[in-house]
Amino acid sequence: MKRERVLIIEDSKLMNSIISKKLSELNFHVDCAYSLKEADEYLGKYKYDLIILDLHLPDGEGTELIVDIQAVTKTKIIVLTSMTDELVRDELFKYGILDYIIKDKNLHYSIEEVIRIIRLLREKQKDKILVIDDSRFVCNQVKRVLEPRDYIVDVAYSGKEGLEKAKKGEYDLIVLDIELPDINGTEVLEKIREDEDLVNIPIIVLSGTADAETIRYILKNGANDYIKKPFVFEEFLLRVDLWVSYFKQSEELAKKNKELEYLTQNLEERVKEETEKNLEKDRLLFAQSRLAQIGEMMSAVAHQWKQPLSSLSALINRTFLRYKKNNYSIDRETMEFCFENANLQIKSMSDTIHNFMNFFKPENKKQKFNVYQAIRRALKIIKPVLDSENIDISVNVDRNLYIEGYPNEFGQILINLLTNAKDAFVERKITDRKIHIYSVIKNNKLILNIEDNAGGIPEDIKEKIFEPYFSTKGNVGTGLGLYISKLIIENYMNGKLSVENTDKGARFSIIFNLDSVKLENKNDYRYEKSA
Repeated sequence: MKRERVLIIEDSKLMNSIISKKLSELNFHVDCAYSLKEADEYLGKYKYDLIILDLHLPDGEGTELIVDIQAVTKTKIIVLTSMTDELVRDELFKYGILDYIIKDKNLHYSIEEVIRIIRLLREKQKDKILVIDDSRFVCNQVKRVLEPRDYIVDVAYSGKEGLEKAKKGEYDLIVLDIELPDINGTEVLEKIREDEDLVNIPIIVLSGTADAETIRYILKNGANDYIKKPFVFEEFLLRVDLWVSYFKQSEELAKKNKELEYLTQNLEERVKEETEKNLEKDRLLFAQSRLAQIGEMMSAVAHQWKQPLSSLSALINRTFLRYKKNNYSIDRETMEFCFENANLQIKSMSDTIHNFMNFFKPENKKQKFNVYQAIRRALKIIKPVLDSENIDISVNVDRNLYIEGYPNEFGQILINLLTNAKDAFVERKITDRKIHIYSVIKNNKLILNIEDNAGGIPEDIKEKIFEPYFSTKGNVGTGLGLYISKLIIENYMNGKLSVENTDKGARFSIIFNLDSVKLENKNDYRYEKSA
């Protein structure tokens, strides 16, 4: 991007230095001239985008330079001077200067005004202004003042032409004369305000009439401002800047309000949609997790069936041997013994299947359930697996403790935590394998701890274990067990699931506020004092 070039024509080295530094920070290329002669040399070499000019220079007046520059180029000029002559100032605006800033006692403010105007021009869009005035002289004056500020000025010389242009174009401001040749300006004003598309466009009325009644009527009928002819150029420019800026801000605010209204109207529907999406995601994750649990369930069923199957096999073999020994005949007593014992083993296996089917059946409604009973029920499922790996498990939980939630899901969370501990024991080949389940009340919270001595969780992954699809078991694990467990406890049972390492292993804690916990007899419960 080409750097814009600025020429500062100022005999004060201090002013030159300060302005030059600020413009350089805005990425301008800055040249400094301390006299008209030096300025002529620079202007002969380079083409400038902006000139900052003092009117009093050691070898002449800056006003002469303005006339020469504007005759051959459209370079923008900001006058920065201590001269306060209003006639000179008004005359310079006719020559198309960008602004006239007086150097007063507050020098810093004057320089900041220069920087503000430059920034405004950089950020400014090509705002459009419609001038409705039958005087070509006035229209030319308005264009000469506004075009250096990068306004696009469109002109209409009659009321009818002005109304047609106003309806067709997208203007940011209308400058309206009251005395028009065909339609009175007040009627034009009324017609503009009757149009729904034009009702908010700011209108500045120009008029040679300055009586209070006329001004009151104009402002009451839709004009935003009133300027008496002949107008002071600087005042006119300031009011144009003000109303265009106001219109832009109003449009932006209206747009934001409309967007906000739309969002408000559709918020409930969007929340419902997003909630349904999240629920659907949870359902899919639950489904994936349950598929993984089926494998664990089959392993547990196999352990539960191992003993009754072995007993059933031994019973059949023994009965057959007796049958063969007695020349392929069998007595009634042996047959009845075989029948009764076989039925007992079959019933045991049938009960196992029934327990597993009920245990892994998802529940839709919250219910109050006994925590201790839920733990014992889960242990009945998983204990054969733990026993097969020589894992000693102990439980120290109050038997009169009830919570609101989903007992089957709660039990499955316990099984998942116990299975993870079992896998850690096996993977690390630990011989003395212990798991302790116990509960305490601390800081008005119920804490159910599942603690093992399997060596703990590596610190670099401890924060990740509750993330979906994060697994330390390679292709064997789904990485959903702990994520689903945390989701159920925290989103559906108003609790919290956390983990920390101990000296010997890991401690998973399921935490509930006491408000959601029912105790039939608090005296039976073990309390732990806060540290």
